Amino acid sequence: MRDNFDELVSDLSSFNVSNDENCAAPRFDLYKSRSTKLDQEKRRQSFLERQKNDRQKSLDVLRNIEDESESQSPKKTNPYKKQLMLSEWFQDTPSDFEENWICKLAPFGHRSLVVAHKGRTESYTKNGYRTASFPSNLPGGSNSTRSSYTLLDAVWVEETQTFYVLDMICFKSHPINNSEAEFRFYWGQTKFSEDLSNIGTEQRRNRYPMVWLPGYPCTKTAISAALQEKHQFQLDGLLFYHKMGHYTAGSSPLVGWVNLDKLNSVLDMDLDLSVYKMDS
Repeated sequence: MRDNFDELVSDLSSFNVSNDENCAAPRFDLYKSRSTKLDQEKRRQSFLERQKNDRQKSLDVLRNIEDESESQSPKKTNPYKKQLMLSEWFQDTPSDFEENWICKLAPFGHRSLVVAHKGRTESYTKNGYRTASFPSNLPGGSNSTRSSYTLLDAVWVEETQTFYVLDMICFKSHPINNSEAEFRFYWGQTKFSEDLSNIGTEQRRNRYPMVWLPGYPCTKTAISAALQEKHQFQLDGLLFYHKMGHYTAGSSPLVGWVNLDKLNSVLDMDLDLSVYKMDS
């Protein structure tokens, strides 16, 4: 017997590029690895080439990994451990920054893998520890939708008891981890606004609100405007995703991180950063 949900989780593990915990992590547990500018650019190109070659192989893994969730024998490994896609410190602005990158504002909080499956929704830390189990309106997250499953990459903000969603890995039993970031963000925005219009509020069947974080063009004007918008969370930093990057477990050079206090120097901007609330 096979279970596509566990196949997807195992599939993400097969693309784990780096689990080096020596990479310093900022507040919501995004690994950061430092590298030279030239090395970072080379690895971006290598990642993009690898995606082309591994697309079919990944689908084979999804179809062929044995079901683990129904097995009566103890699991030897934690299937939720180190499944999140983690960023690297942005060394400088990539040459194709405006054309091929998408910006997301990252809340101050705790990075979480949100799993809706078999009538419950659970959240896990980057190391696979379960932090909560609750009902939600996600497909698979309540008894009425227990036949499907959904995986999200989110940030849990304790102050507002809210999950802010960065990325969509799978929706309604349809994995999109091998889709490009630009499509995943479009799909996530569409599903949250159309299919999940009531997921942003606390209800009996939706214990914690979930909010999709929008993506912004990587122009100085767009980034500046995004930072000046009113947000319901404390801003921790900025994430940058390459439009063609797939969702892979572990550190990826196709996802970059910039602290707010480094924004002007890394992206060559001239913003008054004192107006943004930053944690010291």
